[in-house]
Amino acid sequence: MKKLKTFLVLLLLSLILLAGCKTLPAGRIVDPIELLDNNSAFYIAIPKAADTVLIERMIQNNVKNLSESDAKLISSKVNKIYCGLNRSRNFLEVQASIDSSIPLSLIPKVMTKKNGWQVSKYSPESSTSEYTVYNYENIDITFPNSSITCLGRDIETMLSKYDTLSNMPAENVELYSDLPDELLTYLKGAEDEIRFYAGKPQSFLTILTGANLDLRLIDVKGSFITDPKHENQYLLDLDFNFKNDKFRKAGKALLTLAFGLTNSQEEEIGFSELKISGIRIDKKQLYKILVL
Repeated sequence: MKKLKTFLVLLLLSLILLAGCKTLPAGRIVDPIELLDNNSAFYIAIPKAADTVLIERMIQNNVKNLSESDAKLISSKVNKIYCGLNRSRNFLEVQASIDSSIPLSLIPKVMTKKNGWQVSKYSPESSTSEYTVYNYENIDITFPNSSITCLGRDIETMLSKYDTLSNMPAENVELYSDLPDELLTYLKGAEDEIRFYAGKPQSFLTILTGANLDLRLIDVKGSFITDPKHENQYLLDLDFNFKNDKFRKAGKALLTLAFGLTNSQEEEIGFSELKISGIRIDKKQLYKILVL
């Protein structure tokens, strides 16, 4: 996990040296979210507009002697992060596709062997295109165009999909995502809030509440924004999907105890869904879930 943090910080720190306007690729414009696969247990969409401090903290907390102004400059190059995570007790697997603004001509000048990067080339099958892949401590990163940064698991698969999509007719604006339609729409809709989805919610709840809650959940999704009255906490909305009504009733009682829920609002939908809105939660608790 420490290596992943160091890698992300090194990547973002490199952007200090990168300046210029975003250059749109020729042909069909690929949406970064199209490059994520459906093999992650946890997905999150982090738009810069929702909380610039979140990205700045990723940088500043892990780079010694980095000024606040430099952290702000780095975060300004990131527009929106789509990320899939698989997490176990001692292992973190990440796949991210980032809407960013990076002049491609300057990347080789920054991501050099001297700075710790290993460089290789990848050409998708039956393609005439060749992409540069950079590696730092077993984590891969590539820039298929100046608007997209990809890193983490199955980078070659991401590049192959990018190559296919970018060669489609420009007027083809349909999204070709491996994610279920409902999840795709949900993550794409994150504009002024951070949105997430947990397909394996047990570990998510354990980290969030500090309690080992067995709620027999199918999945959990939610969103959060900075509380306008308290900058050190978020307002969190959660949507729980239980296996049946029996587990929902038991789960509601346990969640009430775990969260307190003194100022939140609850809504039961159908026989298996429970929505809880307006949970006030310290940012540090959610940083643990986001592996920051």
